[in-house]
Amino acid sequence: SLPLSLPSKFRTPSNIFGLVRQYFSSTPPSHDPETYITIADLSFIPGNSHFDENLGLPAAPGSDFQYYPYPNRSSYQLGDWYWNQGVQKSQGDYMKLLEILSDSSFEATDVSSTHWKKINSQLGMNDYDEEDDREEWEDEDAGWKRTPVSIQVPFSRTTETLGPRPYHAADLYHRSLVAVIREKLSNQRDNKLFHYEPYQLCWNPSHLDAEVSIYGDLYTSPAFHDAHMELQNLPGEPDCDLPRVVAGLMFWSDATQLTSFGNAKLWPTYMYFGNKSKYRRCKPSCNLSNHVAYFETVCFPSI
Repeated sequence: SLPLSLPSKFRTPSNIFGLVRQYFSSTPPSHDPETYITIADLSFIPGNSHFDENLGLPAAPGSDFQYYPYPNRSSYQLGDWYWNQGVQKSQGDYMKLLEILSDSSFEATDVSSTHWKKINSQLGMNDYDEEDDREEWEDEDAGWKRTPVSIQVPFSRTTETLGPRPYHAADLYHRSLVAVIREKLSNQRDNKLFHYEPYQLCWNPSHLDAEVSIYGDLYTSPAFHDAHMELQNLPGEPDCDLPRVVAGLMFWSDATQLTSFGNAKLWPTYMYFGNKSKYRRCKPSCNLSNHVAYFETVCFPSI
């Protein structure tokens, strides 16, 4: 009998670093985000113009809008020094102030006309300061829902009522993960840079006898490969010939202090897509962090 021939895998040409992408099918991917990647998507290059992630267009380097709510760069520098250099100023902070004032780009006339009280009020405002009494969490258009969380609290036999009793611990504010996925993929720019098909990243240097597997992103990991192949081997949906892909969801949660003064804080849960490049996930300007839930801190009454 003739030996069974394994299906060939599509491989890209080696790039200047000797890296090769090997896919799990014999044909090129129908959607290749690598063709749209620019250096602005992966890093901040000193001297480059700022990049507008929403419009995909470079912003004017001298535009004052980037300092909003401050009207210009000089006012922003003073405001940044006052609010972000610590509550108690040190000798080092004083020298930093002198450095700002003596800089050739600093314009005293720009500072003299700045409405500082108005700007400070804008910095302190948030969405909860609106006149509408309806809870912002209950906005159905934003997809937020509130679910009460109850726990069973046991009572000892020395109490009047023996046994567990329900106790309302807190409210969980959350969004549908499916809705977040749909929202992300319906965005033209997010969809363009979304890796639907995983691949193996191999290094093929001239001084080695065999290729070396390279792991850097979730969509190049063995776990993502296995999940992709498992999905392809499952029976398809009736009368559906659309491609089946895996969305890699990555979660993170930590308490966040909202201001440098006061006790206002939140405890959000963030969700990232592993189908996105790790370099873009690490850029706050890309806005790839999705808020999917907010936890309440449980306060225990003093006994």
